[in-house]
Amino acid sequence: MVSQFTILMAAIQLLVVEDDFLAAENICEQIKKIGFEVTAVVDNGKEAIQQVIKNQPDLAIMDIRIKGEMDGIETAAQLASNYDIPIIYLTDQSDKETYERAKDTHPHAFLSKPVTALALQRSIELAIIHVFKEQKEKGDELLKGGKVFHKHFMLKEGNSLYSIKLEDIEWLKADGSYCELKTKESKWTISRSMGTVLENLQQTTFCKNNIIRISRSVSVNIKKVESISGNKVLVAGEEFTFGDTYRDLLFEHIQTV
Repeated sequence: MVSQFTILMAAIQLLVVEDDFLAAENICEQIKKIGFEVTAVVDNGKEAIQQVIKNQPDLAIMDIRIKGEMDGIETAAQLASNYDIPIIYLTDQSDKETYERAKDTHPHAFLSKPVTALALQRSIELAIIHVFKEQKEKGDELLKGGKVFHKHFMLKEGNSLYSIKLEDIEWLKADGSYCELKTKESKWTISRSMGTVLENLQQTTFCKNNIIRISRSVSVNIKKVESISGNKVLVAGEEFTFGDTYRDLLFEHIQTV
């Protein structure tokens, strides 16, 4: 079951929406303490939406009471429906009416003030687990091929769920009905075809623009291309042959990088 996973996360990026300066400082400190990143800190809904469009964070930590015309609940509803951003509510309120309004926006977790590093990490893990539970009908079958989670590729291995930054992917290589995925630090074997994994990845703008096929059996991150000579391309220290069919596509993408 997804809820039994150990989640090993890369540098998850969070937007903090909080109008109390000291509370925001504490939250940012706790986020950095557990090794994650803050994309921005804002105190109102309008700026929160602008920052989501600009930086595409993985998650938003949203105080219910914030400045501006929209409160945190209204802002969260817009972020979730228009930008598919998971929401972790931050609140010191416990009244039933506020809770029911917040619950109706289908948040991924609640976090009480004052925020601690442990509570924050658990809330983020809960949010990610929630995302996968929403795909319960497909269950483990979906996870075997990996799932894109904003700027990360979530990959199941045993009882662990790993988070791989999309920009860290160097190449994909077909191996029969399996696929190898390489980053600088690790190499992964995925029990799905390269075509299936590539299709999953290319749901994101980054991968659609940067991870392309150069042959029937190899796809590369063009941001990792070091040189091209003849029909050979050097990617992160490894050389691959690209086919004539894919030549135009490769050079077209290289020119736009």
